[in-house]
Amino acid sequence: MKKINKKEVLVSTAKSIFGNIPFGGSALDELFFEYNGRIKQNRLNNFIQILADYFTKDAEINLDNIQTENFNDLFESVLRRVVQTKSELKLLRFKDILIKELNNPTIESEVVDHYLDLISTLTEEELRILYNHRHFTEEFEEHIDELNRHKSYLLSIEKQLKKERFVIGESEFQKPYDQLQITYEKKKEYVDSFTKYKKAEFYNLSTNSFMFYKQRLFSKGLLIDNGMNRIGGVPFGSMAITEFG
Repeated sequence: MKKINKKEVLVSTAKSIFGNIPFGGSALDELFFEYNGRIKQNRLNNFIQILADYFTKDAEINLDNIQTENFNDLFESVLRRVVQTKSELKLLRFKDILIKELNNPTIESEVVDHYLDLISTLTEEELRILYNHRHFTEEFEEHIDELNRHKSYLLSIEKQLKKERFVIGESEFQKPYDQLQITYEKKKEYVDSFTKYKKAEFYNLSTNSFMFYKQRLFSKGLLIDNGMNRIGGVPFGSMAITEFG
């Protein structure tokens, strides 16, 4: 199918969903545009344009699913939320869900609807925090554990080096120490490259606001507190994303 046809199919589907489906005795367009119609129309047009731009790129999109009942229900559900937000960030998240469901439909539609509700109810700050915490997975925790093991071993070798008073030539511990030091520095550089996402200033937030948003995400099951599992850890100081998040 040609690129231009993708856009035509998208716009046609949006129009049919928005203008022809009855809702409480009136068409959806009448329901949505009864108040502040121009604002809502602009929000809808903006979102359709975001989708159309994506459709007309060299992207693999399964258009066979666009006319299915499940996708039309999802599209309608998304459009209802689109006209209620002015957040560009949320529009992009809505777009991502639609594209994902086009290519790989989810069997449990209730789960998708729950994600849509979360996008609608979370603030932009919370969405940004959640998005950047995608790096902090179980695999990332393994990198931290490995870094701590390297550090502990380095300290152990340092003690051995200090115990040696008289050494002819090079100590047998020096080469292993130097090699491990290089490995440790590389691992530390990798781990430290993500620490900015755990700081309030990265999001232009106060410490209290940052803590509040993390606690909200924690209460919704989107972030987990890993700080309590580490020596010296503080509550909500080291958050990681959950499988649900």
